[in-house]
Amino acid sequence: METLPVKLPRIASVVATAAIAPAVLLSSPAFAADAASAAAPSSPTAPDQDAQGGAKPATTPAKIPATTPAEDPAAQARARVQQILNDPASGPGVREAAAKALKGDANAVRHFLDVEWAKEQFTDDYVRISQIIHSGGKAVQAAGKETLRKENQDAFTAFLKEGQHVARLEDDRVEMMRMLNGAGRGITQAVNDLMSHGTREQIREFVATRQHQVRAEDDRVALLGMLKDAGPGLKEGIIKLLESNPTPAQLRAFVQNEQHLLRDDDNRVDIARMVANAGPELKKAALAALKGTAADRTEFLKTGQHVARAKDKAAGHTGGSGTTGGTGTGTGTNTGTSTNTGTGTGTGTGVVQPAVAKGTGGNANVTPAGGSGSTALASTGAGSETWIAGTGAATALAAGAGLVVANRRRRASAEG
Repeated sequence: METLPVKLPRIASVVATAAIAPAVLLSSPAFAADAASAAAPSSPTAPDQDAQGGAKPATTPAKIPATTPAEDPAAQARARVQQILNDPASGPGVREAAAKALKGDANAVRHFLDVEWAKEQFTDDYVRISQIIHSGGKAVQAAGKETLRKENQDAFTAFLKEGQHVARLEDDRVEMMRMLNGAGRGITQAVNDLMSHGTREQIREFVATRQHQVRAEDDRVALLGMLKDAGPGLKEGIIKLLESNPTPAQLRAFVQNEQHLLRDDDNRVDIARMVANAGPELKKAALAALKGTAADRTEFLKTGQHVARAKDKAAGHTGGSGTTGGTGTGTGTNTGTSTNTGTGTGTGTGVVQPAVAKGTGGNANVTPAGGSGSTALASTGAGSETWIAGTGAATALAAGAGLVVANRRRRASAEG
């Protein structure tokens, strides 16, 4: 890195010299003699005339010391260093060097103003710009890196005073456009207003803080909308959250994450119940969904169950949930130690609670189909058995319920 020309201390030195020059001249004997013979001011209200313009009685001027503390160059330099130390805009390097100089003699103070100040200011600004780059968006990063490459104090100062704010406005506008994806009504309204006539300061304030308050209101509206079609687990979670006076961060976390976990728990219960009255294809698909991912279970409730039911219906199997029903009679043979024949009717009911996904932040609406109805089953023989009493159905129901309970206990333990 090239040695930085010390411009700022040189300017400060010139200013200090210009400021003390009149004091030095006025205190010299030659200048005092010339001043005594100077012509009187023309103003009628000048200090050496009365109100009517007559001359005042001559007075003996007070004796002026050669130098006063206010005119002492060393004192003025020390006062300037103290101002730099107290300036909130001074960086840590400048403050440390200034404090060290004030503990020294007049030469140490002069050395700080002439040399150390500019050097430490350059270092502090370099560090500050690096920090801005680290936390900034793409435009801020690009502008900051370009500034550092110049290695020039004037460029550093220009970036810190104005350049960073111009670049950040560009980043903030990009961020607001990103917010619109899946946004609620409040965020959408606020972003559109700011994009059309918002100031740089208003846009910065919205992106930095106010967006979270506006989104919290959108999240509350979304949670209330979920209650209508929520399963028992999700409904309980929503009510519990809203009654706890949640923070914007808690509302956002529930909408983005927790609601999906609770909804999946409800879906597990629904699918496990469905297995008990399912035909072969529906049962197979339901068990696969229970072993799969949350997305698999949502897809099963949305479309998979209907495809499986259609296959069962085409194969002549009846059962499952929905509005499938009928009665019939027939004869059959139960092979064993004896053969029995007979007629009979039976009914079966399966109930599936619908699960609906609604929310902000890009969540899609998913309404897994379900319902309730009655299904009449025909069997012959006093000893006949149907497939719905199979071990697999009971195991699936128990497993689904067990997983839901375990998941809820784990989350409750984590929250506690």
